Amino acid sequence: MTFFFCVWAISALGFFGLASSIAKHQKQYFNKELNVNQSRLATLLGWCGLIISLGICLSLGKPSNNVSYWFGAITLSALFVGLCTSYYAQYFKKIVLALTSIFIITALLIVF
Repeated sequence: MTFFFCVWAISALGFFGLASSIAKHQKQYFNKELNVNQSRLATLLGWCGLIISLGICLSLGKPSNNVSYWFGAITLSALFVGLCTSYYAQYFKKIVLALTSIFIITALLIVF
């Protein structure tokens, strides 16, 4: 279960990063549009989050099983981000802070 929460949290952070690079969601999250460099940084961080989640899955177990596991985790994290973006956009910073905390705690539990 710890492994799932680790992958889910970093995937959700990645999807929030990708959503933050879209002008419509920037207005929802930040009440303004970001400049081009900030949008590119959000895109880069979003893709890095998804790649890190894939790397975690591939490194901990059989790659054939964990790729399927990764697809399931990113599906649930995408649904979570869609729900939060649609209904709880005003809590964006709190949600991202909670996801970051979940990722750090679960990653430490996996390592130690």
